[in-house]
Amino acid sequence: MKQGTSRVVIGLFDGVEKAANAARTLSALSLPESRVTTISSVALPDGAVVRDRRPIRFPRIVAAFWVVGAVAGLGLTAVTYYRYPMITAGKPIFTVPPAIIVTYEGAMLAAILATLVSAFLSIGLARFRTKRVFDPAIHEGKIALCAGVETEEEERSVLRAMREGGGTDVRTEEGEL
Repeated sequence: MKQGTSRVVIGLFDGVEKAANAARTLSALSLPESRVTTISSVALPDGAVVRDRRPIRFPRIVAAFWVVGAVAGLGLTAVTYYRYPMITAGKPIFTVPPAIIVTYEGAMLAAILATLVSAFLSIGLARFRTKRVFDPAIHEGKIALCAGVETEEEERSVLRAMREGGGTDVRTEEGEL
């Protein structure tokens, strides 16, 4: 195996039970859970085949950008007030209702932009240089069990385990999970 290339073993399965049995076989090979995942055209409950232990940071990022947008909106309102004061009865006043509206709109704009950027990053659409593994048979109802391998011996044992587990099309590709 060449240095610097990532290899992934992909096995296509007809049902959740067969894919789960193959995943249990892979865990018996002492393959780390972080290098095993599934791809399916329908949502599978966590733990049906493999467990995903990665933390979900999506809501925290959106909430943080909401706060940043609110501060930016309030700052925009304050700068506008100082630059173009509204003189009423000889005194400059700060109008609260427009400030609330601009603050809210700034917060929502930042939250929407953070949601879009985070979604693209989390589902892998922002990766341009790395090849992601995929098979068109997944759209036909097959479940893909994917395992990242590091050595040729590990690759052979994972290929054998997936074939014995009932994989219909088991192969190795270069790419990332």
